[in-house]
Amino acid sequence: MKRTAYFDNAKAILIYLVVLGHLLSGYLKQNEYIDTLYLIIYLFHMPAFILISGHFSRKIKGLKDLKKIGKTLLLPYVIFQLLYSLYYKNVFGDGVEIEFLEPRYALWFLLSMIMWKMMLWIFGNHKGMIGVSVIVSLLVGYISEVNECLSLSRTFFFFPFFLIGYYLDRENFVKMKNKWNVRIASVLAISLVLFVYVYGDIRWKEWFFGRIPYEEIHYGILDSAVLSRLFIYILMMVSTYVFLTLVPKGNRWYTAIGSKTLVVYLLHLFIIRAFKETEIYVWIENTSNYIALFAIAFVIVYVLSRNWVCRVTAPLMMAHKK
Repeated sequence: MKRTAYFDNAKAILIYLVVLGHLLSGYLKQNEYIDTLYLIIYLFHMPAFILISGHFSRKIKGLKDLKKIGKTLLLPYVIFQLLYSLYYKNVFGDGVEIEFLEPRYALWFLLSMIMWKMMLWIFGNHKGMIGVSVIVSLLVGYISEVNECLSLSRTFFFFPFFLIGYYLDRENFVKMKNKWNVRIASVLAISLVLFVYVYGDIRWKEWFFGRIPYEEIHYGILDSAVLSRLFIYILMMVSTYVFLTLVPKGNRWYTAIGSKTLVVYLLHLFIIRAFKETEIYVWIENTSNYIALFAIAFVIVYVLSRNWVCRVTAPLMMAHKK
């Protein structure tokens, strides 16, 4: 399939925000601007990533598709679950055990991708199922057994975005780029930033993650758990629309990174974990030079997206490109 600069631009920007968000997570509750930026990033970076993944997904039609899922998603999950566990435990002495039912860190995305593709058997026949997926997610939050095990909670939480992307055709994305949408998105972007800065609370982040049931979230945004999740959905959908509308559609200097996002996604946490043991990490914390994090995130993305890194790690990624 011929690559489209617009989607590669979006994915390149999003993977940078993924890395930056993970760097920022170590400095939360120390600076209101950092907290605001963190919340803004988490409003749309994974919803937009997942929506784009849904757009490029198709229903599983047979054994060949299942084998492909096993090769490009399940095997990398098993490999990196093992590598993460060994790395964090043996190198840094973190209290993690080798097990495969609860994904380590960013690996939840691989398990959820497998489930989302399978869920298209049920939800992939009519656009009205988008609404059903939202209702299911709102209700599933009450079930304590749906938690981090097998990434089930996140799977249901983010599935509406995957399904929206699945049902959007290319023309829908083209229409987003008309001048009126761009103007509306620009106003909404400013409004969202101001809203999060004035009213946002870093304790909202658990609602953004969607990783645990309602009963384990100890801070409610609105009067009820369902309303809190629905409120977050509205913010996420608006901010995702804003992002996808404002993404450049032509080739940029960073466009090529968009074809290598999985490599960056799966490797960056090895670097970030090591970074947290350095004097630079402590220096940033002591001096509040948070601007350095933007440069560090750029360096991580740039290095991990080099062709030689992709070639070396291709066997681990099963040569996955998307």
